[in-house]
Amino acid sequence: MLGHERVGTGPTTIVVMNDWMSDTSSWDGARQYLDRERFSWAFVDLRGYGRSKAQRGRFTCSEAASDVLELADELRLRRFVIVGHSMSTLVAFHLAQHHADRLERAVVLTPAPPAGFGAEEATLAAIDALARGSDESRLYWLRMRLGERLSEGWVRFKAERWRSGSDPEAVAGYARMFARDGLPEPAARIDVPLLAITGERDVDVMRCAAVTAQLAPLCDRLVVQPIADSGHYPMQETPPLLVAMIERFAAPDAAA
Repeated sequence: MLGHERVGTGPTTIVVMNDWMSDTSSWDGARQYLDRERFSWAFVDLRGYGRSKAQRGRFTCSEAASDVLELADELRLRRFVIVGHSMSTLVAFHLAQHHADRLERAVVLTPAPPAGFGAEEATLAAIDALARGSDESRLYWLRMRLGERLSEGWVRFKAERWRSGSDPEAVAGYARMFARDGLPEPAARIDVPLLAITGERDVDVMRCAAVTAQLAPLCDRLVVQPIADSGHYPMQETPPLLVAMIERFAAPDAAA
């Protein structure tokens, strides 16, 4: 069973999955803003990350979705709200496509394209090398990608969490899922209310316009909410705003 931590006692459960570079400790700075009376939160680490770091597997979208459902059964969650971030948005999409009866709603933060990024073998090889590489190579990559916006302290913090909170085999395995393969059925319909939150300082394909174009054909109950001054990590860049967006959407009386 996937490692997890539960927070709060509310009747609506929100299941939060980790991203590619870290376990769910990415949410530590946002936890103080959670409504623990209206909601229960389950912070879930996928195989190879955090509390599930020792768990081996194939590191695929279908496997991760099955793992989440197994955990939900163990926690006696008939229905729940699923939250995916970056890599794990594909897991959230898969659950929404094929297990809509288990979901109240779905939230995707800075989502990957449902069909994946279509990376060529050379790019996949470079990502694989990064996933298995040294702390120095990961730190250099983070500086090149995010160092112009975010502080050097944050870059070092993220690099340390990447190293301590993940297994390199898992990081490399999941990379193929989002960098090339995408969803098993990328065009399958999503029949639950879906909120996509984008960071408008993120790469173009993960900004509001591109995400709307990707998801609108799949879901009739889609809401896309951009955060103007956030990049790829809104739970660390704008935590109280992100929590408010999720809780308003997840509330039982929210418009579907």
